[in-house]
Amino acid sequence: MPTIQQLPFQGTLPDSFFQIPGRLYHLLPYQLEENEPATRALFAQEAERNDIVLFTDHVGLRLVGIFPREGATAFFGYWETVDDATLNRAAFGQLAAEARRRGYARVQGPLNFNTYHAYRLRLGGPPSWQQFNREPVNPAYYPELLAQLGFRPALTFESRLIAPATVPAVYQNKAELLAALGGLPYEFIPLTPEAWVRHETELFALVHQIFSANPAYQPIPESQFRQLYNAQYAAKLCPHTSVLVREQARGRLVALSLCHPNYAPLHLGPEPPDFRRDYPRLPHKTLLAKTVGVHPDFRQQQLMSYLGAYGMLPFRELYEQVIFCLMRTDNFSLHFTDGLPSETARYALFEQELG
Repeated sequence: MPTIQQLPFQGTLPDSFFQIPGRLYHLLPYQLEENEPATRALFAQEAERNDIVLFTDHVGLRLVGIFPREGATAFFGYWETVDDATLNRAAFGQLAAEARRRGYARVQGPLNFNTYHAYRLRLGGPPSWQQFNREPVNPAYYPELLAQLGFRPALTFESRLIAPATVPAVYQNKAELLAALGGLPYEFIPLTPEAWVRHETELFALVHQIFSANPAYQPIPESQFRQLYNAQYAAKLCPHTSVLVREQARGRLVALSLCHPNYAPLHLGPEPPDFRRDYPRLPHKTLLAKTVGVHPDFRQQQLMSYLGAYGMLPFRELYEQVIFCLMRTDNFSLHFTDGLPSETARYALFEQELG
């Protein structure tokens, strides 16, 4: 029987926690994006809201049990492992036993504390693009391991690549939306770092209002939001396709679209991307449509489609192709690309009921 240590988080993580992924990904054509100082800081912050337990053999497996102080769902995250069903059965068995002892009804994951951070598994082999910034990536055997352990997909997602040959058809398909943009009762605010700073407090509220009803969403403190999403984050956005939408009648923000180039081919490592510096260096120009959303009070008004059309206005001058990233398969945003030829990658968040 494999020896799995069960280590309650008490302010520090063992060095092995950050060594295990390197052994798993060094021969793969994509890499796990993990910043050690930021991860250590996040654990310290989240320990104020969750009990955290690490399960590991310090060599080939790490697994973090996240036990929120409220709710019936426990989570697992930061799961990285060799292809060993016995080893994982031992680790997940301990996690399930701990969750039952604490009174949870189910376990979901992988989810690194909340949906503002990494979550989901990529299903199947790697797509042609290999990896875009902050895309869930993992060895291909991960989903099958979870299936063997009794986990099933709870939520599914898609990314769709619209290749250069399809771009003319997109413009033909969306011609009416493009023509209507100038006559809408909304102001479109290009999302530059300066604009982000001006609207930072409103943005925190808007993001919560847009996404709080999503499955698996958990709120985070404004201080954590500002650590993740700030002027440095805004500097990587494409200022020509990223936008805030303001209602002209009352002046409040009602929608947003966050897009940026795929910087992954530059292998920047921990260095934050910067559109002005890095866009000219890209060997291929792929736009990532990353986060698009509309305030609940303004849905059913085609705003989601108009956000897509806004991004199309400068697209042909700046990019060769676009990936619509990580759309939930039951979400309205998926319809913007329905009927268009695309390459699709699929992902899932998994769940196990605890009997």
